[in-house]
Amino acid sequence: MSMRHSDQRPLRQRARKLSRVLVVLAAALVIGCGGEPSDTPPPESASVDTGESAASENAGESTTPAAPAMSASPTPAVPAAGTGIQLPDQAVEIDNPTDAPSTPGQPESGGPTQPGAGGIEMPDLDPAPPSDESAANAGPSDSGVDLQFAAWPAIESRAKSTGKITVVDLWSTVCEPCIKEFPGLVRLSESMSDEVVCIGVSVDYDGRKSRPPEYYSEKVTAFLGAMGADFENYLCNTPSDDVFATVGIPSIPAVLIFDADGKLVKQFVDAGDTVGFSYETHIIPFVEKLAG
Repeated sequence: MSMRHSDQRPLRQRARKLSRVLVVLAAALVIGCGGEPSDTPPPESASVDTGESAASENAGESTTPAAPAMSASPTPAVPAAGTGIQLPDQAVEIDNPTDAPSTPGQPESGGPTQPGAGGIEMPDLDPAPPSDESAANAGPSDSGVDLQFAAWPAIESRAKSTGKITVVDLWSTVCEPCIKEFPGLVRLSESMSDEVVCIGVSVDYDGRKSRPPEYYSEKVTAFLGAMGADFENYLCNTPSDDVFATVGIPSIPAVLIFDADGKLVKQFVDAGDTVGFSYETHIIPFVEKLAG
């Protein structure tokens, strides 16, 4: 019995030693011997403390050397693939024109509306409208047409103060019936210039600030020149809808006839009892009768 008992003690001691060796080997493998990096980085001192404690507990036994401690690197860490955008090591300086002091009297640079600044140059969508008080003379065009800018009250006042029968034609370059009938006004002016004053009034301006009356000047003068309209011509700088409301007409074409005393005696509009009017059939005969 004593012999059997003494033989088992060395086996138990070897088993304990072997179990300790296996524990140390497992710890070394887990700490840093070629294992795949985990998603969550371990604390900086964890690997060192674990290795040192394992080595101290098993001093004198055959163990695997502990993994060396990792020192902090002064260079920025490179993120793993798929972790997002890597920021640059140094701050990038961005010129901000709003931070730069502006000099009075000089335009600020860098904006999209400045020439050469890149991007699209935006037009001025809020130009100053022309003054209604002055009937600005646009001057004779290449075609010899003298086009003036004036508000409707000034044009109406002029029509009432000529001392003659006055025919005022309200028209627009986008009104086909107006364009069709306008040559009749030219013929009336040529045939009765001694008794009748003819005035052409373009109401192309509709009140949009992005298209002031001057915007239509070239197109209007080109048409008048083609028609040979060498009488008084205005480009009205009162919005067309306001003119219609003031005169009391639904639309154009429209022809207003004033007698020599400045009284409005007849309106021809493309509605009511004058619908489909023409110079040859209606206006010229009426003016001839009025002139007596």
